[in-house]
Amino acid sequence: MLIMASYKAILLFFLITFLYSSTSEAQPTYLFHVCSSNKTFTANSAFQSDLTTLLSSLASDNTANTEFYNTTVAGGGENAYGLFMCRGDVTLLVCHQCVIEAKQRLTSECQFSKEAIIWYDECMLRYSNSSFFTTVDTRPRLGLLNTGDIANPVSFMRLLFNTMNETADVAAKPALGEKKYATKEAFISGFQTLYCLAQCTPDLSPEDCRRCLSGVIGDLNWCCTGKQGGRVLYPSCNVRYELYPFYQTEDPAPPPA
Repeated sequence: MLIMASYKAILLFFLITFLYSSTSEAQPTYLFHVCSSNKTFTANSAFQSDLTTLLSSLASDNTANTEFYNTTVAGGGENAYGLFMCRGDVTLLVCHQCVIEAKQRLTSECQFSKEAIIWYDECMLRYSNSSFFTTVDTRPRLGLLNTGDIANPVSFMRLLFNTMNETADVAAKPALGEKKYATKEAFISGFQTLYCLAQCTPDLSPEDCRRCLSGVIGDLNWCCTGKQGGRVLYPSCNVRYELYPFYQTEDPAPPPA
């Protein structure tokens, strides 16, 4: 299992005002990464060769037309396992650019780590020397919040949890061939709207996806109570909410002529 990010590091991220920036096709928005310090490999080892092959495979042109991909490299001892997942609304071009940058940053920042994970606004990439496919992993976790306060935190949090759980229900049991990804809006008051997003890695079963989302939704109390926006990210699932639209929606069909 990947090591948890330090408590101090998480607290530092809690102090960041996480403001929306529109998706850029030129530069994905980096959030955080974690490298294992207790599980390492030596330079020029068989695992390093396998990991290089794995990361190159994840970021290759062959994966440019998919939003989720997992693969295994079986080498001279330990296997290398890896996957990436892109946010459900981003384009394939943005997805691929994010994966390439994630691979480059992990190669630089986690040079001798046998396990690592990196989050961007647009994608997530992780690898390990142990198989984690079809498994719910809840650590390390990352919380980010908007430091603006909500005027009526009790009623707002009630609405947030209700809406987020409805979003999670849809994400966990998508239509055939659809992603384990869902968004939902809820009216607050006046001209304010709550925007929610939930997503799981597609390799999880519907039951495991919903279980993962239940955990990550519960951690909104740990992260973001009374705040205007926030997100919690696990390796296997994530949720986010804001008071502005931060995801792309399909354009409605034009009215009949």
